[in-house]
Amino acid sequence: MRLYLIRHAQTAWNLVGRAQGHTDVALDDVGREQARRLGEAFEPKQVSRVLSSDLARSADTARPVAEACGAELELLPELREELWDRARALADGVPVHEVRPPGGESYADVWARLDALVDRVAAMDESVAVVTHGGSASLFLAKLMRGNLETSRGFRFLNASITELQRRPEGLFMMLRYNDAAHLEGLEALAGGLHGSGR
Repeated sequence: MRLYLIRHAQTAWNLVGRAQGHTDVALDDVGREQARRLGEAFEPKQVSRVLSSDLARSADTARPVAEACGAELELLPELREELWDRARALADGVPVHEVRPPGGESYADVWARLDALVDRVAAMDESVAVVTHGGSASLFLAKLMRGNLETSRGFRFLNASITELQRRPEGLFMMLRYNDAAHLEGLEALAGGLHGSGR
């Protein structure tokens, strides 16, 4: 079983480093081209299912992959980005992963929110692509690698990049490639900020 973890393509908010959270920001012109090239990086039947955040920037990144593979596309709110307040964390001295703004979620909340979905994906027999946001992708990958919240802080993803994993016979995941953006050569691709800014 192969798993392809993909961060959504670029939005205008990425360019200015503005946190997007649950705001439904569309892809910009570069992002749409990134999504098109991402689709071209996949072959028919390479994956049989594509799971994506239901926010437009992820869904519109996922569609070319699903179309290229002839795969089913499933939009899931569980894969949405977290909402958090970095300024409050700095002012209050609250651990970053525990900061929860009014009406929002902390990293720890999203870590827990992803539990059931990670278990579902890890048990699949079919190859699958998961399209999500920078922070959620970091948490998802840390869970697959049997790490923790601190582990997730070591991962960064370029817009429309591909991280590929293979499930070994004993159930552990082996990383085959990380943050691969070779298919975007010649296009500007931005990395997510440390705490999710612009994701």
